[in-house]
Amino acid sequence: MIKQKLVDKIRTYGTYRDKGEGRRRVLKDIGFRMGEKAENVIITGCQQPEKMPDTFLALKALLDHLHVDYTLLAKEYCCGWMPLAQPAVMTKNEEDIARAKDLSRELVQANCRQAEELGAKSITLFCAACEPNYSNYKSETNLELISYPELLDRNFQGGKLDLNIDYYAGCHRFRRHITTEPVDLEPVVRVLHKIEGLRVNCLDNNLCCYIPPHLEQLIPSIKNKTVVTTCTGCYYNLKGKLQAKDGYQVKMLPVIVLEALQGH
Repeated sequence: MIKQKLVDKIRTYGTYRDKGEGRRRVLKDIGFRMGEKAENVIITGCQQPEKMPDTFLALKALLDHLHVDYTLLAKEYCCGWMPLAQPAVMTKNEEDIARAKDLSRELVQANCRQAEELGAKSITLFCAACEPNYSNYKSETNLELISYPELLDRNFQGGKLDLNIDYYAGCHRFRRHITTEPVDLEPVVRVLHKIEGLRVNCLDNNLCCYIPPHLEQLIPSIKNKTVVTTCTGCYYNLKGKLQAKDGYQVKMLPVIVLEALQGH
């Protein structure tokens, strides 16, 4: 059953974990614009800034270098996936899944209203878990809703990086419980192809890194010591699984793109 206490906390603070102070502190320390007029609003996700600050440092550096007019929301509402929808999906509770989707509409619309008040024309989603919830409501706003790889693809012209990587797109299979909208993985591929000298081994994204038998196939298929992904859930899971392997590292897309611009 969906916990009303979590719903009330999101409505009050924007997040179910605390009062949102940690997220705001990390983002302000990095130097992100927040609550300002801009063409594009970046939705960071309720947990990501605190868990991967290095990625957000890279993202800000990219946005500034590419002259993207952006801002963040001071009070960004969690879309409800982690506290509301994921438990319902895991228990296969169709009634709770339906209620979680209704609640996500309320929370997504609250973010969209704020973005419109800031004069934004588009919303860019960083968290892979947020994207399915927003996909359901594209027709309910005049804002363009895109992923951050799409934003990078539109603005990144190219770079250089002499490196071998494995790219894991993630299976995105959980989204079928939330939306019928397909996920567009092509912007990531286009961005990677713009990096001269980057050699990419694409891992099988039919394999889910959260399913043990799939993971047993996925890990041995990794050919290089750098794995790149755009899926936040896959980032955390693969990072944990590979930490015992000497020299292996998992990076989110903004880190690799920034390195390519710096010519590392």
